[in-house]
Amino acid sequence: MNQFLVLLTIISSLLSFSLSANDLDAIIKSGKIRVAVDTTYPPMEFQDDDGKVVGLDVDLAKELAKILKVQVEFIVMPWDGILAGLQSNRYDIIMSSMNITDERKLQVNFVPYIKMGQVFVAKKSTKPLKNEKELAGKVVAVQADTTSFTAVEGFQKSGVAIKEIKAFKGATEAFSALKSNQAEVIVIDEAVGLYYAGLDQKSFVVSGEALKPEPIGIAVKKTDVKLLKALESAVKKLTESGSFAKIYMQWLKKAPTK
Repeated sequence: MNQFLVLLTIISSLLSFSLSANDLDAIIKSGKIRVAVDTTYPPMEFQDDDGKVVGLDVDLAKELAKILKVQVEFIVMPWDGILAGLQSNRYDIIMSSMNITDERKLQVNFVPYIKMGQVFVAKKSTKPLKNEKELAGKVVAVQADTTSFTAVEGFQKSGVAIKEIKAFKGATEAFSALKSNQAEVIVIDEAVGLYYAGLDQKSFVVSGEALKPEPIGIAVKKTDVKLLKALESAVKKLTESGSFAKIYMQWLKKAPTK
């Protein structure tokens, strides 16, 4: 029995090595890298009026693909199933504003490429919020299964008397809830908050800092070692060339957070 378990371990190790040795080679051979995005998160990733996938992450992914000398194929996935899709090989990487957390690092490896903080978004007719303590007594909207949701739950557990947390599938639904008075404030990534507030300046105002800027990364399967290293190198080249800062400025009208 023990010998059988040892044999299984050896086979598993060899399989893992084989996968890690061939992951980048397979992408180069196919001529494309498949990138998963949840297109409910403008300006990071969303679909324009023609249904085309666009956004800051989209432009960055295209530049990274050029460095790898392959084409890029974007695969639209709902956020709640995006990690499972990577594990089942539906695509090669996730590049969709995914915060790097300890829990996620148990499932995948990350290539950090950006930092982003969380902000409060409220209706312009109400008083802007300065900090999480001012969430007390309010109905708070967040996108489900995000670090924003986790943060708000954490505020509540630490003693902030939040009236109710409403979790929505996408950011669009959260902003619709705020506008229709189903919620009083949204906690969300700064880029997304600024984008929506910019689209409807008469309705929304961005204020405060819910959380300090946190790293966001490209998610890669644990076995894809060569791909991980290639992406780390590509991100470095993109940053050093100034292309990263240029794309960031185009979408967010500000310099990247360091």
